[in-house]
Amino acid sequence: MTISKPDALVFDMDGTLWDAVDTYTFCWNKAFEEVGYSTVLEREELLRLMGIPIDEIMQKITPGMSIEERKKFVSRVHEVESRELPVRGGRLFDGVKSGIEKLSRRYKLFLLSNCEKGQLQVFAEYAGIAKWLSGTISFGDTSLQKGENMRLLQQRFQLKNPVYIGDTEGDAIQTRLAGWPFVFVRYGFGSTDNFDLAFGSFAELTDYFMNLS
Repeated sequence: MTISKPDALVFDMDGTLWDAVDTYTFCWNKAFEEVGYSTVLEREELLRLMGIPIDEIMQKITPGMSIEERKKFVSRVHEVESRELPVRGGRLFDGVKSGIEKLSRRYKLFLLSNCEKGQLQVFAEYAGIAKWLSGTISFGDTSLQKGENMRLLQQRFQLKNPVYIGDTEGDAIQTRLAGWPFVFVRYGFGSTDNFDLAFGSFAELTDYFMNLS
């Protein structure tokens, strides 16, 4: 399937541009340790929950915590991540940095994720791509779901034909709610058949959009 040439490419972060699950797992376990909670997460447990807001992750991982305990724990997770994420970072998927640089010559590029406030900026600096981005928006900025943030981003930057690029069924559903085309990356964390275009690597994606007329 083809799509008309977009005026903006809007990227998910986790599972689309990098894999930082090992760092997230370390941070969550450090936070559990610091608050005296006995839970120990494995990478695969957190990997299955990637892409959803932290409040929903908490409900699944710590069903026995009170609302107040969860608030305190989430604050501790943020504290640990603010220390560790800029240092430990994650693994950029092959071709991301060079691809983003190329794509920025033809499109406005944005990051849109369900992550917490400030994480997109940390990622962009760690990955060395901040100078090629036109903007970012996250759940942590607005407390809105992805579909709502897509509409907000479109209005804020007066985008005419944006597309969203992600790696999960949730990404696909939220993109449809926003009325945008959805581009799926098969190498990510999730799976879906609900897409307009799909690519097996970031290099393939870059080549397609660089040659789209």
